[in-house]
Amino acid sequence: MTTCGRKTSVVIVALTVIGSLTACGAGPGDEVPATSSFEPVSSHATHLNWEKSWDTAFTRARTEGKPVLVSFQAEWCVWCKKLETTTFRDNAVMSLIADSVVPLTLDVDNAGRELSDQHGVESLPTVLVFSPEGEERGRIDGYLSPAQFVKAMNQILTQG
Repeated sequence: MTTCGRKTSVVIVALTVIGSLTACGAGPGDEVPATSSFEPVSSHATHLNWEKSWDTAFTRARTEGKPVLVSFQAEWCVWCKKLETTTFRDNAVMSLIADSVVPLTLDVDNAGRELSDQHGVESLPTVLVFSPEGEERGRIDGYLSPAQFVKAMNQILTQG
């Protein structure tokens, strides 16, 4: 391969990586998490029962009188993986979710595609909180650390 060909290949790879990070909600100055940080975390005392169906989640929410937390993610999204393996595995976050909301996870490349379009999800990860009746109460765009997530959720949940 010629030097020009190698430079072109490097530029294409760099643009692909930048495009992937932007699509996953990473912005300027954000560090890309190392692959090794995605190793499974041992389970905690609290276990979250993530729903996989919109209808089931909202039926459960009406029964329990809780809002629905919808986590829009994709298998290829680095920041979605980090949210799942760090923030959603944190004891304080798990307790807050278990006590306060019905959690629903949707893959935007599968069951969540139409719903993500319908609710204006433009980057991943995106977390939306809905009343049991389906009214959007709040939105978290991008990755948040456990402490940031708890703070943001408490603001959303206390809005009424």
